[in-house]
Amino acid sequence: MNNHLKLLIYIGTIVGIFLLVQEKFNLFDVKLIDKDGKSERLMDSILGEESSGESDEQEGNDYVEIYIPNGLKIKVMVEVADSEEERSEGLSSRRYLGDYDGMLFIFDGNVNHPFWMKDMFLSLDIMFIDAQGFIVDIKSDQQPCDEVYCSQIYSRDSYRYVLEVNSGFCEENEIEVGYSVVQYLQ
Repeated sequence: MNNHLKLLIYIGTIVGIFLLVQEKFNLFDVKLIDKDGKSERLMDSILGEESSGESDEQEGNDYVEIYIPNGLKIKVMVEVADSEEERSEGLSSRRYLGDYDGMLFIFDGNVNHPFWMKDMFLSLDIMFIDAQGFIVDIKSDQQPCDEVYCSQIYSRDSYRYVLEVNSGFCEENEIEVGYSVVQYLQ
């Protein structure tokens, strides 16, 4: 066998192992940039995200999909905050959040409570979502509170869900008010 063929087989094997490890353990925060500059998760792009769904039903694999008018969907792995204690804690004291990770706050009914960035280390984009699953407001690039002042963040409309993601996520993925969000929770 010539050296070029051996090299190709070796590279193919390494890529295959990487994809298997990523699919099984989701260890790497990797994304693929298409020609338009829009980001998608590498595994969603390669595997099509039309899998059997078995792995999505395992504990810790809650996610939402944001549907964009051009036919793309953006998958965000979420931690769910559906109790008063979990909603109060939120992402406070976190120092890292993956590019396509976030926290989904679930309320018992429509509300318009203020959010704030107390004890935060990360800047966030905050999406307010109504009971039908449509984004009703987006507050981009919300900064952590300083020692003196902590502003309250209000949605312009009532909401039932809130999705917090890294700052710049909405702009990078061209997410706008009116887009739909579908939840895949246990």
